[in-house]
Amino acid sequence: MNEATRQGAEALRRVVGEANVGELSFPTSVDASRRVMKAVENPDLGLSDLAKIVVAEPLLSAKVIRLANSVALNPTNQTVRDVKQAVMRVGMDPIKSLAMVLVMDQLRQSQRHSGTRELSNRLWERSIHVAALSFVVARKLTRLNADEAMFAGIVHDLGRFYLLSRAADYPALLEDPVVLAETVNDLADRAGAMVFAKLDLPESVVKAVLSARHYSGSMPPATLGDLIFVASALSPRADPFDELDARIVVPENRAVALGLDQSTVAEVVTASGDEIYSIVIALES
Repeated sequence: MNEATRQGAEALRRVVGEANVGELSFPTSVDASRRVMKAVENPDLGLSDLAKIVVAEPLLSAKVIRLANSVALNPTNQTVRDVKQAVMRVGMDPIKSLAMVLVMDQLRQSQRHSGTRELSNRLWERSIHVAALSFVVARKLTRLNADEAMFAGIVHDLGRFYLLSRAADYPALLEDPVVLAETVNDLADRAGAMVFAKLDLPESVVKAVLSARHYSGSMPPATLGDLIFVASALSPRADPFDELDARIVVPENRAVALGLDQSTVAEVVTASGDEIYSIVIALES
């Protein structure tokens, strides 16, 4: 590690270590999606009022309609073409997930340096797959809330997205992907907790995400944290940071190596392939 890279890594560590929640900043393009998320938290908000909010955000409208027509939510293939009907079919919690997808996508689009853009794109694809797998596995194998599981799957790497957006301020750090990955991994939990607090995310989701790197071994997953862990192990998209971080040994087949019940999970995932794919398309398009 050269001196410039070391200084960049230390500077990023100081930024996160010394910051408080109020100092975190997001691109202005994120504001609209954050307003939608805040509105959905209002217990007095009805679906008709939510539809009016969604209509005002074209990107969100398109995602809501796409999700409403996905195989997972539309098994009878009755196509929905207007936002109000789509909102009625999808419901409030999944719309909060879609708004968060837009927040993350806008963070991804804001990357100013090619060194962060590639990692951000790979992390984005992985997050979408983990979210889709979390939703389907929760619905098919557990009694956990599938909508909350999808939301947790979406945000589980939000801290690392935020760190990438800040790492662009230190070009020398971006010249050494291994040091960048190690630094981001070291700071991910703290950065994640701060971002979750800034966005005022539900405590149950925050707790699950921060515990999701550890697995109790229960099958089917008994907690939301276990579920995210399992979905991460099953994801066809590798973790780009763990691949670069020499301190982390990634098994060739992580799910098998961790002792997950392949006969149960693999059958569910295979049988639900169309549903998983339809959710991935709805979230990432």
